[in-house]
Amino acid sequence: MEILFNKEEIEFKTKIIAKQISDEHRGDGTPIVFVCLLTGGFMFFSDLTQETKLDFEVDFMRVKSYISKRKQGDIQVTKDLETAIKGKHVYIIDDIYDSGRTMQAVMKYLRVKEPRSLNVVTLLKREQNAVDASEFADNFIYGFEIKGEWVVGYGMDNEKGYCRNYAGIFAV
Repeated sequence: MEILFNKEEIEFKTKIIAKQISDEHRGDGTPIVFVCLLTGGFMFFSDLTQETKLDFEVDFMRVKSYISKRKQGDIQVTKDLETAIKGKHVYIIDDIYDSGRTMQAVMKYLRVKEPRSLNVVTLLKREQNAVDASEFADNFIYGFEIKGEWVVGYGMDNEKGYCRNYAGIFAV
């Protein structure tokens, strides 16, 4: 395994993203909801929400898109939001923006709930995407860009479901 980003680099980038979101909504009275896409996004979500200097609600969605660990299939929502998002700024937070198909499906699914804005925040963005986030997101924020490598650590697992607890992000 090769380390791509260590714990300190991730912490620094997370603080920058949290400040950007905080600055965007300072003085805006519109409610904010942070939505974590489970399972891969949980570590980034936890750290990001701790660093964000705003009042906001949190909720979780579970969306499956992989038939096997490396092959994408149809999108399935297996845990839906419990929080009403109509008229609110919504931030969908995930570990990686890979092909973009999962996020596009999630955004289309949530758009009918009439949020004021739908925003995507990911720690990683794959350099080559099938779907451009600007086609469906009001705002897209990401921390690091990666190439085609499969990554583990910081919430992301390997084929056996392990490696989520690694503090850094590694290419396998």
